[in-house]
Amino acid sequence: MASWPTLQDVRRLLRLQGGDANEDAVINDALAAAIGYGNARLNYRYPIPPFDDGTLPDAAREACMLHAARLYRRRDSLDGTIAWGDAGAIRVGRVDPDVEAMYSLLGPLVFG
Repeated sequence: MASWPTLQDVRRLLRLQGGDANEDAVINDALAAAIGYGNARLNYRYPIPPFDDGTLPDAAREACMLHAARLYRRRDSLDGTIAWGDAGAIRVGRVDPDVEAMYSLLGPLVFG
C-alpha cells in the first residue's frame, strides 16, 4: 500500500530538475487536480490528504502520477493538439487509457 504522490514523485516521473518555483506551482496544480480526480474516481473510499494513513493501493498511486504528468504536459497543447515538426499535428486524447484502466481495477463497479 502507498500514499498519494508528492511533487518530487511527479518531478522524477517527468525527469525534471528541481529549483524552478513557477514550474513547481504548475506541477502542484496538476498534482492537486489528479489527486482530486483520483479521490472522486475511487468514490472517496481512501483517505483524502493530508489525512492519508498509507492505505492507498499502488495502482491508484501510479495512476495519479501518470495523470498529474499528463496534465502538466497538457499545458503545451491548449487546443488539444501537439505539433510534431514535419509529421504534422496530432490530437491529444481526452482520457489516458492507462490511467482509466488502473482506476477501473479499483473503483466502484457501476451498472447503468
